[in-house]
Amino acid sequence: LFTPSSVSAAGYGLSVYPPLLRVHIKPGKSITQVFKIDNLTSDDKFFVARLIPFSDSDTLGNPKIDLRATAPWLSYFSLANSNIKFGDPFLIKGGSSEQLIVNLSAPENAPVRDIYGSLLISTYANINGIDYQGSLVSATVGSNLLITISQEANPPTLLRVEDISPESGSVIKIGNYYIADNITPLSFRANALNLGDFTAETKGIFKVTGRSDQPIHLEGILPINVISKTKRALLNSEGGKFTFTPDLGRLGIYQVTVSIKTDNANAENSINLILFPFKILIGLIFATAFLVTIVRTTKYKVVDIDSETQQ
Repeated sequence: LFTPSSVSAAGYGLSVYPPLLRVHIKPGKSITQVFKIDNLTSDDKFFVARLIPFSDSDTLGNPKIDLRATAPWLSYFSLANSNIKFGDPFLIKGGSSEQLIVNLSAPENAPVRDIYGSLLISTYANINGIDYQGSLVSATVGSNLLITISQEANPPTLLRVEDISPESGSVIKIGNYYIADNITPLSFRANALNLGDFTAETKGIFKVTGRSDQPIHLEGILPINVISKTKRALLNSEGGKFTFTPDLGRLGIYQVTVSIKTDNANAENSINLILFPFKILIGLIFATAFLVTIVRTTKYKVVDIDSETQQ
């Protein structure tokens, strides 16, 4: 159903694994997922688990969470643990772990859509004894749940590539063209906008092509999840910015293209890039001006010497 990341969401002495759960479930079906919570400190601590819905995220994929948010589909979830309930504190001894057994049951009449939530695990500092009164949240980590409810294995997605532009380098923009120095490294940014109702994953390439449409530079795109109606910043396969370093022989018009493919849709966008030897030209101008100055200075000195000789 999903492929969890190899790292846990950890911090402040606790961690939860998996940090991301992406599930496809059909209406009328149920699944169970186990989450492991580690108390990384040497002290016994109280924790509380909450499931908070969200519908938006920033361009880095961090969900925008309102702890007061609620949603009808929260009733689809339950805990199978006999001694742990959502919203109630539970104890994990220092250096130990606990498992949360989360059940998801999608009703037969469940709307076909995506639902997004964060399983938040918070540490509590109990200051008034075992009745938990006066508890204070001191730290929170979470696991993001991206749930697709659909009869189709690959529900329709609608991605758009936009905001392609150079972020660094010697660049000026004139109309629809970006003019850049041909020996200065360039970095580019681009975003993927999900206009559909289901999460889409970005798989594709960043490329620079010349007049013959032959690629002179290729980079893979890091696969990331773009939830419905949100925008994500695209990164190269190593998790960094797209970069292109021209060489001295690269002059003229080139095209910078970002192409994304999903299981049932494609998206592509491009910009025009003109490579021009700004730095070389400026260097030649300064060198010429310097030589002219030297020649003139030398000429004046020769004239002065001749004048003194004649006198």
